[in-house]
Amino acid sequence: MARLSVLMLASCYFIFHADAVLAQNAAPPASGATQFDPKPSAQRTGNLGATADELLRGQSKVDVNAGTVTIITNRVLGGPIMTSILDLSALLDAGERFEKMRVIPMVARGKMQNLWDILYLRGVDMGFVQTDSLEYLKDDPSINSIRERLRYIALMFPEEIHIIARSDIGSLEDLAGKKVGINAKGTGSSLTGPIILRRLGIDAHVEYEDANIALERMRTGDLAATVYVLGKPAVPVAQIKGAGFHILPIPYARFQDLYLPSTFTSKEYPNLIPEGEEVQTIAVGNLLAVYNWPEGSERYKKVARFTDAFFSRFSELLKPGFHPAWKQVNLAATVQGWKRFKPAQEWIDAYTKDPLRTQFDAFLKQKGISGDSKTMFEDFLGWRTRSGNNSE
Repeated sequence: MARLSVLMLASCYFIFHADAVLAQNAAPPASGATQFDPKPSAQRTGNLGATADELLRGQSKVDVNAGTVTIITNRVLGGPIMTSILDLSALLDAGERFEKMRVIPMVARGKMQNLWDILYLRGVDMGFVQTDSLEYLKDDPSINSIRERLRYIALMFPEEIHIIARSDIGSLEDLAGKKVGINAKGTGSSLTGPIILRRLGIDAHVEYEDANIALERMRTGDLAATVYVLGKPAVPVAQIKGAGFHILPIPYARFQDLYLPSTFTSKEYPNLIPEGEEVQTIAVGNLLAVYNWPEGSERYKKVARFTDAFFSRFSELLKPGFHPAWKQVNLAATVQGWKRFKPAQEWIDAYTKDPLRTQFDAFLKQKGISGDSKTMFEDFLGWRTRSGNNSE
């Protein structure tokens, strides 16, 4: 109940803050350009050692902002992505008033909008974007520029693709020529839905429609299906009532380069899946992404400091009190087609050269196990993270 109250209060502030920042409507500079800083240059003097009294007198005003980073998320309150930022804030925020580290969540429309906000919205340091975003934009004339201006810090929680259809739609192929809702513009569903249909060669009429309105249109026969991208079991999907709806299976074999395999069970969605049955689906990864700031710039250094704090204290997020989805995160995991933020890669490189890696390689040699030791070590780190077996 306390967590829900915090989420509701936080949501009101986040939406107000995001609207205020939107009004500024300015883009970060391209790599190598003069860095934008909304503060007058006279205020960018000072150091992290300023006292509260100095700050109250107007001295070293930059210290108020030096340790603050913003992370833009989506509107699914209580979901792992939103909760993860609250977890990071609870873990990393230091101090009561003028912190050396402070994490501020910002709520936006969805993860496709987050990508544009990271690129163009003033005040955004990081944000969650889906791993299939570049695939969606592959035909965009500016795709190479977009790719070079984005970096990722870590691969975060996967979310399943739910395609809810009317009972007369037996398969994805039956959606050809039909209307399909893909949620509002800027959401994760609005980019993943078209990718799936395009990959399968299904010529459906996709429409941007809020999920709740889409369900009502399905009940009247106006829409054949609607797409959700949410971690299972998703409360909005589990709450769908009334006969005539079911979840369509998605063949993983056609999407192995982009997505992960997953399944839905009747226990997760008893209103949509017959008792004892399962439905095959796929899941999309989420990246904690950052703008590719010029190395050494103030924004670069702020995010680098956050990255070091996040990675160094990651094991604490696996303890009770934080969201259980943290156990799904492997900090060393790589993502095809994306480049990692340099400080994050340097931290991982240093970690994988520690005595643990040396012991792991010695173990493989002793057992006569051959193969890609780096990949096997990353798999080992993933197992170690998921199992919570991080004791030294």
